[in-house]
Amino acid sequence: MIKLNKITDYAVVILGLLSSRSPNKFSTSKISSDTGLSIPTVAKVCKLLNNANLIKAGRGAHGGYFCETKPSEISVAVIVEAIDGPIAITACIEESEDLCDTQSICLLSGNWNKANNAILDALKSVSLSDLLNPDDFFTQNNSNSPVLHS
Repeated sequence: MIKLNKITDYAVVILGLLSSRSPNKFSTSKISSDTGLSIPTVAKVCKLLNNANLIKAGRGAHGGYFCETKPSEISVAVIVEAIDGPIAITACIEESEDLCDTQSICLLSGNWNKANNAILDALKSVSLSDLLNPDDFFTQNNSNSPVLHS
């Protein structure tokens, strides 16, 4: 199973809150109370999102975190990469010489790129807005969705 870490999940929640309520600014304590996440977790995630330029931090009495980007313009891939780094399902995909002891004899070396690119493309095709409004996403994409038979 491919699974995102909890911090990435929290980033989606926080970014969803901030982007859907733009241009309002939120303190870490307000974000914490609105999301149910602890203040230290909110502070950590907001710092990561700010470093990735997905949100901004305003200073002063009327400061706080805010997002100027619409949820429809933020892809899930961008969020995942901001928190977890480049999207790769195996270490083989990363550009490095010393990742694996069997790299020189591996039959699959470099061949994971097709699967990795498919996952990356899928994550790029889903926006934060799609996560916030899943019914809209499925309605819009219903005509292009494959029919699954059991």
